[in-house]
Formats: sequence, structure tokens, C-alpha cells
Amino acid sequence: MTLAIIRLMRALLLGFVVVAGALAYWQMIQAPQLVARADNPRLIQAERRIHRGRLLDRTGAVLAYSAPQPGPGHTDIFRRHYPQPATAHLVGYYSLRYGSSGCEAVFDPILRGRCTWLEALLHRSQRGEDVFLSADLATMRLADAELGYHVGAFIALDITSGALLTMVSHPAYDPNRLEETWKTLTADPSAPLLNRATQGIYPVGDLARWIGLAGLLSAGTTTPPDPLHTSLEELLAPLSRMGYLATAHQLGFSQRPPIALPASPGRLPRFDGRETERDLAVTPLHMARLAAAVAGDGRMPGVELRHPAAASAGERAFSERVARTLRALTPTYNGLAGWVGVALPVETGRAPLTWLVGYAPATQPCVAFALVLEDGDNRPAALSIARRVVAALLP
Repeated sequence: MTLAIIRLMRALLLGFVVVAGALAYWQMIQAPQLVARADNPRLIQAERRIHRGRLLDRTGAVLAYSAPQPGPGHTDIFRRHYPQPATAHLVGYYSLRYGSSGCEAVFDPILRGRCTWLEALLHRSQRGEDVFLSADLATMRLADAELGYHVGAFIALDITSGALLTMVSHPAYDPNRLEETWKTLTADPSAPLLNRATQGIYPVGDLARWIGLAGLLSAGTTTPPDPLHTSLEELLAPLSRMGYLATAHQLGFSQRPPIALPASPGRLPRFDGRETERDLAVTPLHMARLAAAVAGDGRMPGVELRHPAAASAGERAFSERVARTLRALTPTYNGLAGWVGVALPVETGRAPLTWLVGYAPATQPCVAFALVLEDGDNRPAALSIARRVVAALLP
């Protein structure tokens, strides 16, 4: 009997040791991994209690804010609201189910803030800080209205600082209804979630002339007396296709633009017998930075999302002499200087698209912009849209 009791005690003791070891392993060693698991309901509850900071435009207008509502256990939970649909692609969205995008993702550490030991002790909600963006709400609403039914994008930069002044992409979406419309948005062939200003890649078409001119002038090659009306083949012949590709590299088209938002690198033509210089494909942001280099001293500024933005040293695209020559060649339209062009169906694979890239005012530039319209040859519409939106940006 005594031997049986001793064996039972040993078995129970071993069981207690195993249980204690398992508890120590899961509660101490594996605790960080368990807390970080996506299916941890406590993480979701904690996230809902965070009072995220506001996103504001440069004037203080509210672009995104969190509002409290009653939650479980007599505690408030917060829901994100977006009062300005025109800013959807800049501001982005914040969702517990689908994550975050746009400036909501870029400035997430600031917007969510930090939970101090005192706030944790007093069970206070974690509160983030507000972020001022460089964009101007009034101009973005105007650009959104002017684009209207058009499919495309408009982007404008401050030439000196690289501050992002306006960015609108169509079609857009309503971030307030993201949860209920997600499946429809992701299945939509028009890709409303795509930010066409920074991620849309478009053939340059007629604007290959200006890229070629930048390469010719940088190389010191003699250009024709009338470079704007000389055939593209004759104009680019002294540059050669290798020189054209080198120019595209020099202008940063083969790289992702320097912006904190999601952005796409350009696509260089393959020159495989079918593609030509016109098939070089870039984003509107690439072209806006090129326009800023032409309007300034030949440097392409980095892109700043916060306000105030410091002066940007930028990247050297070409010399100031080349910039002056390109400015002298650029047509003007009632105080706005720019290059209007079309990419043909053979280059787009669908309907023609229209480019308008330039700067304003034509004499003392301070704003560079790029506009693309995907729905056909709409040069008059492009000029009308750009004139009205850029005029609103000028002091």
C-alpha cells in the first residue's frame, strides 16, 4: 500500500511539473507571439479603443477623424470618418479588416500614438497626434469636380519644396463604405482603389518629343531649327535609341518616384521591332517632377506629404542651361506653360489617352503639374481642367 501511494504522489508531482512548465512556456516564452497573432480578439478590442489623430489639409480642414461610440464593458470605441471623398486616394483608409492605405498608412505611428504606462494604469484610451498634409482641400475638391466623368488623374507639386499640393484619381471610392463595398471595389475592372497619379503607368506618346529634346540638349547635340514640328524620327535620330533609354534613366523614369505613398516605376520600351520611343510608360508623378525640373534649375524635387515642407535639394535631371532652353520651347496657354500630347491605341492597347504636363505661371513658375485622361483624345478638356485647377493653386 505504501509503495502504491508513493507512486501516485510521484505521478501527481510529475503532472504538476508538466502543467507548470507548460504555463511558463506559453505565458512567458510564447507570450509575445500569442499577443501578436492576427486572430487574437484582444488585439482587435485594443485597436478599437485607440483614438487616432486627425489628418488635416494645409489650412487645417479635416480630412479624416475618429469619433467615439459606445463599446463593450462601458468603454468607448472609435470609428474612422472621412468627410471629404475627393481626398480618398491621398488620405487612404484605415480598416481593422483590410488594413490601411494612403496617408493613413504612411503616418500610422503618429496617428495612433503611444500608450504610456500612466494611461495604461488609468485605463485611458491611447490617443494619437494630428498630422497636417501639404495638400489643399479646396483645390482637390475643384480638381475632383473638374475631372468629373473622366478616367484619369491630376497631380501638382510645389517646384521649390516638392510639396504635394493636389492629387486626384478617377474613378474614386468612398472610404466610409469600404467594409461593405470591398468585394465590389476589388472586382471592378476600372480599379477604383488604384491611385492613378502615382501607380498608373501610361505611354508618353507625343511627349516622347520632350524627353528626346532633354536628351539631345544634355548631350550637346544640334537640334533642328524647328524641333516642335520636325518629325519625331528625324528629331531623335542623332540621339539613338540607346541615348533615349539613357535619358529615361537620367530622368528617373526607370525608378519608383521618391514619395512615401505606393508608387510604380516606369516601363522602358523594348525596341523589339514593334515598340518605339512613344511606348515609354510612366506615371503622372514622373511627369510632374520632370515639369518641375524644366520650370526650375534642372533639379527634380522629392515629394513631401507633410506641411510645412522644407526646400528640397532634389535630383539633378539636367543642367540649368537645358532647363532654360526647354522653357523657351514650351508653348503657353493663357499664362500656363505645358506640353499637350496623345498616346495612340497602338501604344495604350485600348482607347487613346491625353497628356497635359506643365507649370505655371509661365514666366515665374511655382507649380508643376501633370494631367492624364484615359478616355480618348481630349486635348481641349485637358487644357480647360488644368487651367482652372492650377489657377486655384497660384497665389
